Amino acid sequence: MRHRDKPIVPAPVEKWDREYREGVYDRLARSDQRHHHRLLAAMIADRWPQPRVLEIGAGEGVLFEALRAHAPARYVGVDFSAPAVDKGLARLTAEREAGVVDLRLGDGRDFRTDETFDVVVFSECIEHLGEVEDLVAHYAPNLRPDGAVGLTMWLALKPLRLWHRLKTLGQVVDEAVVNTPWGGGWLVAVVRPLRAAATKAMLLVATLACVAPTDAFAAPSLDLPLSIDLARAAIDACAAKGLPASASVVDDTGNPLVVLRAPASPKPPIAAPRKAATAVKFDAPGSEMEPREKADPDFAARIAAEPDRLNPHGGSLPLHIDGKLVGGLAVADVSHEAADACARAALARFSDRVK
Repeated sequence: MRHRDKPIVPAPVEKWDREYREGVYDRLARSDQRHHHRLLAAMIADRWPQPRVLEIGAGEGVLFEALRAHAPARYVGVDFSAPAVDKGLARLTAEREAGVVDLRLGDGRDFRTDETFDVVVFSECIEHLGEVEDLVAHYAPNLRPDGAVGLTMWLALKPLRLWHRLKTLGQVVDEAVVNTPWGGGWLVAVVRPLRAAATKAMLLVATLACVAPTDAFAAPSLDLPLSIDLARAAIDACAAKGLPASASVVDDTGNPLVVLRAPASPKPPIAAPRKAATAVKFDAPGSEMEPREKADPDFAARIAAEPDRLNPHGGSLPLHIDGKLVGGLAVADVSHEAADACARAALARFSDRVK
């Protein structure tokens, strides 16, 4: 995982080898653990009948159990844990002998093959494989002309940051979330990467869209310049009180648009995006949600079910344009009362555009 100002590095292979030998991941083969795999398999088969699939971070090849119902023409699974690959080879002997399945020992960061596939899948591993842009470029030669990247990841802050970066590299074909009975959920998605020239053009269009006039017939939404201005105004309001803070603005789905941190702020800017996402989810300011969490057990349970995403503490505000919820603003890493005051001061500066 990424530590601050350090590159993304994988966990050591010895850890995975030991846990596969000890049966830590045996539960992943159970039906109640594979809802996200079944959804991804269906997304793939919907667009590529009898697909050819390369899975990176395949473990024992559990994803193939979901693909089997869609009659894949070819499945190659790659993992750098020898015990995991050995278990998969033993379980999928018949499919291997038929030439449908191949499991290989290899490092997902630099694995190479001459085969091409409809989809290259990263199952719960993309956060361990380095920079997402380099990863997509590495596997681009293995994608057929209409090929795509498939993804499953746990809904946590670090993997989601990589997901947002991946989305800028291509076209999102499918995206969904699978909730789990034990709390939290899986993101399941398929993205069709654009070729290098097309990617540059897409990024240019996205940049121009941020400053282009708003379509009078479009639904109101936050644009990037306003989001940056709101976050900066919140940081400035706290700085005027001698309080180094962090601030975030999220869109109407709770996904971060802007995260800023004053240089002297004492913590990484983690709480602010969560606060802002919570203001959006419940369309309420943190000053109302914080006492509610203490007094309402049902509300407290909903917050506790998503600890990596939700934070109802004071300092967050929902944002509305023309009466429509368009996002959230939050300040963190100062007292809750100060955070609330700074967020409200920032919003007041732009009250002619957002409420």
